[in-house]
Amino acid sequence: MKKRLNRERLNVGRTTYAERVKAILRSAQSETVTEALADQVAARARGNQCDEMQWIEISQRALNLLHARSEVTYLTEEEMRLHPDVVDNMRQDGYEVVAVDDAQKAKLERQVEEGDTELRTLEGYLEQYNESFRYEFVGVDDLAAHERRVFDATPVLMKLIGIETDSSPEVLISETMRVGLDSTQGVWDSNLGAIVIKRDQLTSIESYGGTLLHEAAHATTGAVDATRFFESVLTKYLGMAAAAALGEDHGRED
Repeated sequence: MKKRLNRERLNVGRTTYAERVKAILRSAQSETVTEALADQVAARARGNQCDEMQWIEISQRALNLLHARSEVTYLTEEEMRLHPDVVDNMRQDGYEVVAVDDAQKAKLERQVEEGDTELRTLEGYLEQYNESFRYEFVGVDDLAAHERRVFDATPVLMKLIGIETDSSPEVLISETMRVGLDSTQGVWDSNLGAIVIKRDQLTSIESYGGTLLHEAAHATTGAVDATRFFESVLTKYLGMAAAAALGEDHGRED
């Protein structure tokens, strides 16, 4: 820095001391510095992120520090836009969803490829999510009498939304859904080509029917949760169910 200072030049550009600042930030171990770096990740969303986070190696360290301290997942803004259902699942699973740019995402992916399987990006989370499902299927003949009565209503419920028996996806009952997590009551499993519903949903027509028709919307249209398209499908199904309950001619103009 001294070499760049002279009588005519009392100030220097940031490039003069950039490497020194990078070295300090890379090597600093104090709690104050590491906390500040981790906090800078969230500062992007607040709009007051410091300029030093533009240095890829510094932002990478900050992302790793935050990962070590919190349950986070890293997605680009484009991934968030394209996969709102996955973002919703992440948040329900207790993860903070953090936006990163493409360069940061590429560095994180290389880190995962090098063996850091704990770091969660979109791809890593999806793999983790899919692996969390553990089915313990229950045969229809093994259901209790009250459960069987509810399950036997499946064709009638499907018909409410225009799905006839010969075109209805298979419906399977499982004691379990996701390992260590009990919030998922049903799923359209495209690998199985079947709707899988947790057994405890057979306690009533209301709980079973709601879960069944929700998953039927995924199965028959390909719509994903947390999208306008999925909302429109559910709205259509509600209308069809209402028409079936009241009679198709009810309220129709002559």
